[in-house]
Amino acid sequence: MNMLSIHKNNNATIGLRNGVETAISYGNLDESYRAVRKNILLSDYSHFGIAQVKGDSAWELCNLLVSGDVSSIRDEQALYTLILDEEGKIDCDLYVAYDDERFLLISEWKTGEELANMAQDLHAKHAEDIEDIDEISSLTPEWGMLHFEGPYAWELLSLVYGMDVIGLPFQEHMHVSDELILLRSGKHGEFSYKLLGPQAELVEVWESMIEQGADYDMVVGGLDVQSVIRVENPCWQPEVFNPFSRCPIELQMQWAVRYDKETFQGFDALIEKTEAPVVKRAIGIMFGEEVKQKVASHTPIYHNESKIGEVIISEFSPDLEKVIGRAMFDNDFAWAEIDDYTVMIDGKHIGLQTSAIPFARNFSFLVNPSEHSYVDKTRPSNLIEQLEWQKQKEQQEQG
Repeated sequence: MNMLSIHKNNNATIGLRNGVETAISYGNLDESYRAVRKNILLSDYSHFGIAQVKGDSAWELCNLLVSGDVSSIRDEQALYTLILDEEGKIDCDLYVAYDDERFLLISEWKTGEELANMAQDLHAKHAEDIEDIDEISSLTPEWGMLHFEGPYAWELLSLVYGMDVIGLPFQEHMHVSDELILLRSGKHGEFSYKLLGPQAELVEVWESMIEQGADYDMVVGGLDVQSVIRVENPCWQPEVFNPFSRCPIELQMQWAVRYDKETFQGFDALIEKTEAPVVKRAIGIMFGEEVKQKVASHTPIYHNESKIGEVIISEFSPDLEKVIGRAMFDNDFAWAEIDDYTVMIDGKHIGLQTSAIPFARNFSFLVNPSEHSYVDKTRPSNLIEQLEWQKQKEQQEQG
């Protein structure tokens, strides 16, 4: 039994992500969205590729491979970063985790074998300088990943794996069994945890968590919910952004690059880009209430009848009750909080406003694990309820 078998047995819609068959939809998109934003959503993320690099020089090789500074992380810490090609363009994003004298490369856009091959090819080019590499290998598809996301994901996981989960910082991980690793990381602004390990163990966890998650109104869902939450909390997606740009400068992803490193793959080409004028940039956009449906990709954006950009992606946000998205603008017009631009819809100029990102008002920011609980009714469930309780107590004391 593996995770794919579970999805098929539960009539999930199966599709390919990163070359891996997985659950794309459980037919409950609206319910999955509410779970991510208000409760807990459990999804299978076994499409992620995972590779490992071992040896005394493993950090040097990984540091040369990625744009971030691998030397900045210690044992049980992780780093979100990029792999660039030789032209300084984004090849993929990934996490690099330091785990018990090995480095894990974790990406949803590359298989474990592809990640291992990239590391091996780079090592072959620099074998004289990077000597002590004991092993470079893929852990997937034998390994998989479960994803727990939502304002109360921490509470369910702490019930199962202990109170250390509550204190687990962002981008750090812990071993919850001999083979299972719990990594706190995510791209959508809510409490988010990835459970990595052998498929057989993940199957047992999945079945157990469905039962224990009932008290938290946890929902099992597919990857289709990303179509909405990844517009509200934008993150890099190759199928979305590659047709417009793969440049980290134009995509406003320079924060994932450490320019003070001595070198990394694609470094020289990227430095050349920083010295050249920026032609275009991606920023957020928000439409007014008259726009009820998403605006197609590549729809031109105008200023005084002149085309100044194109829509990259847009979706209706249930949180904001508006259509929001990202757009690629000519650099002179790529500023937030501008409401003087339009698109043509049904032959009419419809206004839009540029915006900073992320858009979502993440509910997780209102939940403090040390004070709140979803299941313990003697404690408030969030900051809003906590303030209401305090107000009621003050009124009772005064009365």
